[in-house]
Amino acid sequence: MTLFDTTFNMNTYKMIFAPFTGVDNHKKYVTFAAGLLRNVSDDGFAWLFESFLTAMGGKYPKCIITDQDAGIKAGVKKVFKDKTHHRYCMWHIMKKLPDKIGSTLYRETHFMKELCVCAWAEDIESAEFEERWCSVISSYGLTEHEWLSSMFDMRASWIPAYFRNLFLGGLMRTTSRSESENSFFGNCMNPNLTLEFLMRFESAMDVQRWKQSKLIADSKNTFPSLETPYLLEMHASVFYTPVIFSEFQVEWNAACFTCEVMVLGVNTSNNIPIHDRERNKVYYVGFIPDGVKLSCSCKKFERHGILCRHALYVLKEQGFEKVPNHYLLSRWSKLALCQPLCGNLPETLNEDCSALEFQKIKLGNLWSELFSCVTIA
Repeated sequence: MTLFDTTFNMNTYKMIFAPFTGVDNHKKYVTFAAGLLRNVSDDGFAWLFESFLTAMGGKYPKCIITDQDAGIKAGVKKVFKDKTHHRYCMWHIMKKLPDKIGSTLYRETHFMKELCVCAWAEDIESAEFEERWCSVISSYGLTEHEWLSSMFDMRASWIPAYFRNLFLGGLMRTTSRSESENSFFGNCMNPNLTLEFLMRFESAMDVQRWKQSKLIADSKNTFPSLETPYLLEMHASVFYTPVIFSEFQVEWNAACFTCEVMVLGVNTSNNIPIHDRERNKVYYVGFIPDGVKLSCSCKKFERHGILCRHALYVLKEQGFEKVPNHYLLSRWSKLALCQPLCGNLPETLNEDCSALEFQKIKLGNLWSELFSCVTIA
């Protein structure tokens, strides 16, 4: 997944600086590439995307998140075609909301809060979103509001309820990531730079690489505290980076203390209703023992690559001591960015490489997964 941002106007020649951003296995942003554009025409963006695709070895991102610029949309359609999902950045859209609805409605009512709760909801279906949206809009008398109507018309391009099966690795909530990216490059660059711009950019990349190296070292040399005696939690703590394990632990604790099965006894339908007391909602977990296949109606694993509390509850009740390998994404592993280039080593060393504890983590697959979702900011 990739985030693409063109909000930077960074040098004397008024060229647009456009970084391509993703997230690493520590949920920190990583800059895959960056371009400078003299014009923001359809052809200019098409050239940039073609250059980016070449630099990435022809690997198409699964998803690209951009603002609503018409030139970007045309460039994405021309270059990435139907091989990449194109989504709009919610941060850019919601940032416009106060200006569009007016200061009175923004400051003196709960409209903003209610609409955000509706828009950001990840575990609802599209029909429920539409019902909630229309209810909020109607209650504030905004049914005929032109901008809100246009945003609703393009809802499938930016509302999470419409791509619940699409892995985004945390980039859908791009508010903090867009702000961090702007702050990160803004602190080391300014609009008056010429040739010095490249030096500043390299310095910024060095800072990013140093931070990433520190996170790798910290994750290898620190051990998170466990909150339950279950071996399954311990197994996850060994595999995941600290920040990902922290997210997993929230789900695990909820599985242990706030979830319960709605029907006692054996469920022959392999579709187990789980009551989530924290959310006061019932979710359905499909469980097939053969091959250990899990699916939950909340679709957290599909979106974030981490098993949800409802699926973990089923594993706990079934006596599992480890998270099944196929539900441990290598892109969230401590070893995700530390693998040797085994394919280029002598055969004996390749055999040693294959004996690593997490032997399924291969550099090529890891890079492919890390690159799968890109934001163009």
